[in-house]
Amino acid sequence: MNTTEKAYKEILKALNKYKSEIVFDVDSLERQAKQHLFGVELVEKYGFELDPKTINSTNWQKLKENVHIGFFNGERRSISWSDDGRQPKNETLLYLTYPTGAYIFGGDYPTEFFQKFFLELKTYKPKYIDSANKSLYFSLDNAGEIYNAYDSIIKRYYEENKGDLKQRKIKQMKDELSKLESQS
Repeated sequence: MNTTEKAYKEILKALNKYKSEIVFDVDSLERQAKQHLFGVELVEKYGFELDPKTINSTNWQKLKENVHIGFFNGERRSISWSDDGRQPKNETLLYLTYPTGAYIFGGDYPTEFFQKFFLELKTYKPKYIDSANKSLYFSLDNAGEIYNAYDSIIKRYYEENKGDLKQRKIKQMKDELSKLESQS
């Protein structure tokens, strides 16, 4: 038992002893303690580089844009269209999801560019994949690695996309010009 867990245990024991005499919402404090301890576990056991005090749910939470953590029981919360048909059973997963797909990189929907990005994310070995919904699900055992690398990966792709977007626009304009010239 770590120091934080021990502190919460002692504090909550005292609060519960006088629960009917005090004004504190002990149930809420217990929930907050559980959430903070989950955050501590993410940092200490799984290597997440985050502030454990920012965890405000053990059931579902957005950690970053397109990055969430949640509890999946395979029934009430499941993977919509798992590539191999498997469903998680009572496990917490980190998941990256891109509901708009390639639009994350521009209104011209650069599917090849998005596919390159998505394939790189897959190298971090997700436990479950939902290709149809462009979602990757990672067990906590290897989720810290992708979580910690995510900001630099997405930044690199956004930077690379600036040049790629320019080339896509040039090609589109040349194609339009060619089409116009052939019509005259």
